[in-house]
Amino acid sequence: MQINQLKFCTLSALLLSFTFAQKSHAATLFQVEQVSQWFTGLFDNTKQVTDNPMIPSVTMSNCPVKLIGSDLMENTETVYLEQTTGGFPFRVRLYSFFSNDDSQITISISRFLNETSLFGLCDRPESEQFINATNLDNFNCEINLSFVSNTYVGTNEPEGCSTTFSGGKVISDIVIKPNSIDSLDRVFDSNGNLLFGTPITFNRIEAVPEPSILFGLFILSGLGLGKASKHD
Repeated sequence: MQINQLKFCTLSALLLSFTFAQKSHAATLFQVEQVSQWFTGLFDNTKQVTDNPMIPSVTMSNCPVKLIGSDLMENTETVYLEQTTGGFPFRVRLYSFFSNDDSQITISISRFLNETSLFGLCDRPESEQFINATNLDNFNCEINLSFVSNTYVGTNEPEGCSTTFSGGKVISDIVIKPNSIDSLDRVFDSNGNLLFGTPITFNRIEAVPEPSILFGLFILSGLGLGKASKHD
């Protein structure tokens, strides 16, 4: 009798653990989708420039793209980023959002071998919004994100990522909200001296993309967060 009870308790514990792991994984996948959608859209720092004219005016256009010819991790969201000033693109990157586990979301940032062929990609028809993996160079920089108070906060401090611009490294900090993105890239030389680093506050200038509402509600109800939030 005691052996049967022990088997039952063990089986129950395993089932509860498996169920919790499924819900935790599903919640993380929802967050990967959510943060990539918050990151998608048309942004600028007009308000920041108005308050401080010394800061350069920057427009940022981010759109979801399909990466061709690459074995991406399952449930990875890929977003093309293009920043312009004075109408000229000066920074283009591929941002890949994914999760290796049930608690950490990562942004992997890639550069291109041929940038000019991609300029204006977000203004093209959706059928043309794809990137060939052969156009990616070997550079890769990662930023880990944490979800705090309806905000995704990330940094790669202190390691940062190497940069050929200064022969040193760049340390990136990012804060992603539904309608704004705060970005700070601090560039250091090979001796660890800070060369420059201007924080940029981007505000959305178009409607926020709708997340998968039904999937989100399913996850929240499954985790019981709907009720918990009333007591926060």
